Amino acid sequence: MLRSSLADTLAGDELEPGFVRPAYDDYCFAHVPGTAAAVLDEDVGPALPDDVLQNVDDDASTVVVLLVDALGFEHASRLADSNGLMGGFVEHGAVTPLTSTYPSETAACITTMQTARYPVEHGLLGWNAYDPDADTVYNSLPMTAKDGGDLSLTARERFDGDTVFDRLDAAGVDCHTVQEHETPTDAATDHHCETVGEFAATLAEVVEAASEEERSYVYAYYSGVDATGHHVGPDHPAYDLEGHAVLSAVERALADVSTAAKDETLLTLTADHGQVDTTGEKRTLDALDGVLGELRRDRSGTPLVLGGPRNVHLHVDGDRSRVRAALDGEDALVFTKAEALDSGLWGPGEPGPVFERNCGDLVVVPREGMLWYAAEEHQLDLVGMHGGLDAREMLVPFAAAGLADIC
Repeated sequence: MLRSSLADTLAGDELEPGFVRPAYDDYCFAHVPGTAAAVLDEDVGPALPDDVLQNVDDDASTVVVLLVDALGFEHASRLADSNGLMGGFVEHGAVTPLTSTYPSETAACITTMQTARYPVEHGLLGWNAYDPDADTVYNSLPMTAKDGGDLSLTARERFDGDTVFDRLDAAGVDCHTVQEHETPTDAATDHHCETVGEFAATLAEVVEAASEEERSYVYAYYSGVDATGHHVGPDHPAYDLEGHAVLSAVERALADVSTAAKDETLLTLTADHGQVDTTGEKRTLDALDGVLGELRRDRSGTPLVLGGPRNVHLHVDGDRSRVRAALDGEDALVFTKAEALDSGLWGPGEPGPVFERNCGDLVVVPREGMLWYAAEEHQLDLVGMHGGLDAREMLVPFAAAGLADIC
């Protein structure tokens, strides 16, 4: 079952024309970990509506959350006719559209996935973040200061709150991750992999072993689709082919899992965001009169422009009204921090210390393309991008089926 009509409904709920409202009340990516944990009879946070598991046998002792970075709902729907795994979800399970959070950026979304907290609660609001004690802007994935110097923060201090893995481990659930990077907790066993073949084979090995435990939660993250889209754009054939490659590899690897393990496993598939093509729509803050001169600077003189090129956080040290006036000509949503909080842009809940240090005095969400500063030309060179509120980047799939039914 492919619930395309719900996608139209979610896309039609807008903050303003062309800017999708995150569905924090129900069909939101932020609720995926809550749903997965609920299958194991644990409560780690808000869950999706029950109908996302309609037609699905969710009597399972192992739950797999397969997160394919940048596999948006539109992309996943295209693959349903040509890819065995995606088609299996449609035929034998359910594929439900969700909205991403705001921002629809990997750093924020993955932190939500790993904490079951909304962005306002965990506070990591994009790729570019701020370390106040070291007074430096840093890249949050991986953690590197932009000036090459030292950071005062540890990986665990990038966000507020504990992780889903901490809560599940404390409840006796065996937790595993399959991904390129380390998990910021020792409550999960990390299984490192890089290539698509390693990823699929490792996932199958982990699922087989997990079935021997009383209850297991397996989180598997693959970044190749996102990387491909950044380089060639979401309209290039390579973008679809990369999605097809990883799903086909996973299907083939999981087919070799034992019947006993398949019978005990619920397989879910989701994504943090889709992508939009930004070709020809790349603008710089440098071209806006006086903006960069009014911004705070860190220890090396880097302007405090945080978030990302479709989720721009401006930390203003000078005349805020001048900066906002300069942004009036942009085709974008522009919020003060207070306005954005009042609108619920980052979800319900209370902001914590990490949110306060990362959130800008002004937040800019471009309708099309990117807005950044010229010194970071490599950001503007990317073709596919995400982080904003366009339906193409905001709508993502949540697919679910018993592993025995589709592999």
